Amino acid sequence: MSNIQEYRDRKSMKSPEIENIVVDEVHDRTYVVMAHKVLNDGELYSAIRVELLKRGSFPAKGERIVIPAPKVR
Repeated sequence: MSNIQEYRDRKSMKSPEIENIVVDEVHDRTYVVMAHKVLNDGELYSAIRVELLKRGSFPAKGERIVIPAPKVR
C-alpha cells in the first residue's frame, strides 16, 4: 500500500468520541460530555452550563445526562 493510500485511509476514519464524565456527588447527578478529545475543566463546565440553560431546569436526583459534543470555536 502506498503512503498516499495510507494517508487517505487514516484521514477518512472518524475519530471515536470520548466520554468526559463529571460526577456531582452532592446532587447525585452524572454528566457525560461527548467530544473528540479530552476536555479541560473550563470546556466541561461550559458545555454542562449551556445544556442546563437549554433545558431550563435542573436534572432530577440520580439522573445521568449525556451531552453531545460542544461546537469547536
